[in-house]
Amino acid sequence: MSVLKTYFRFFKEPQEALPQLVRARAFKEACLGYLTAALSCVVLCNLGDSLSIPVFVFKTAILFVTEVTAGYILASFCALFLDFGKVETSPAQLFVLVGFSGFIKSLLMVFVLLCATVPAARLFLLAPCVFVAVWGLQLAFLTRGVMRLYGATAGKSLGAWLFALVPVVVVFGLSAVFFVWTLVLLF
Repeated sequence: MSVLKTYFRFFKEPQEALPQLVRARAFKEACLGYLTAALSCVVLCNLGDSLSIPVFVFKTAILFVTEVTAGYILASFCALFLDFGKVETSPAQLFVLVGFSGFIKSLLMVFVLLCATVPAARLFLLAPCVFVAVWGLQLAFLTRGVMRLYGATAGKSLGAWLFALVPVVVVFGLSAVFFVWTLVLLF
């Protein structure tokens, strides 16, 4: 199945394309979703900076690895929560769903990028709110995806993703503290 064909089919008929993609455990499409999310974040966060190509590639690679790692953790803990709630899921299928939500996040960030080109709007002042809104809409997409794919209730679906976010925040928060602590010790 072609990646672009799958992508455009999703926007044409999402009720049929998403279950087929997730049940096929399309790892290639999921990784492409993670990569597009990483690329859009790097482009949006470094807008106006003069990045060299090696720095751009390095930042994108680091963010891609971070996205994939977060996707693994999210999918695992979400499947664990749903399994406790007697909803039959698969971590591999949820990993693909999280990866495919990277496409949605990329589209939202492109919209933010287009809005930022209007200088009179002064949208750069709202940057933190925009990132929260983008992640909130991605969470809504993931919640809706679990509801459609597995027949879970809205509360159970949202609870599963929020349950899965806690370990991700803890892992990356502790990693950031350890990184800063290491830098302080070095200098």
